[in-house]
Amino acid sequence: MSGKTGKLRMSLLIVDGYNIINNWPEFSVLRDENMEGARFKLVEIMQDYVPLAWQKIIIVFDAYRVKGHTLSIEEYGAMEVIFTAEGQTADSVIERLVNTLVREGVAVEVASSDYMEQNIILWKGGHRVSARELRGRLQDLRLELFADLHPHTGQSLLDERINPKVKTILEKWRRRRY
Repeated sequence: MSGKTGKLRMSLLIVDGYNIINNWPEFSVLRDENMEGARFKLVEIMQDYVPLAWQKIIIVFDAYRVKGHTLSIEEYGAMEVIFTAEGQTADSVIERLVNTLVREGVAVEVASSDYMEQNIILWKGGHRVSARELRGRLQDLRLELFADLHPHTGQSLLDERINPKVKTILEKWRRRRY
């Protein structure tokens, strides 16, 4: 809830795509061999966390060196992937988004390990998350979800749900020798 108004604030994560790919160890081999595959893998990873951790995620990749490229936006449910136009950096798009969204009352986090970008984001009213922090938060969330789904890792889910009488009968059958 946002303070005095009582309205729910939307939480949004903006990801500096290439910054994350270049800082996470799971991308080290893939980024050298197949950058398109690395981009796809990042999108796939982040999709698992909408709307669990954020109501919306925007991943920004810059195409500022790609001749003739125009701004493009791909939507995947509550997730957007933005490719900047030629001559436009991901940082400039991210800064404009933060500026606009913060003014609209959106709680914005930006994932980037670029120190200068982090300072600009803080100055514009957003929150910064380093690549390492984001990776750790996602790992923690994954562990929490697993623990919630499998509270007794020693027991199978069937064992938890089966009728006790049926369980007794099945156990007797299992122990019977032929």
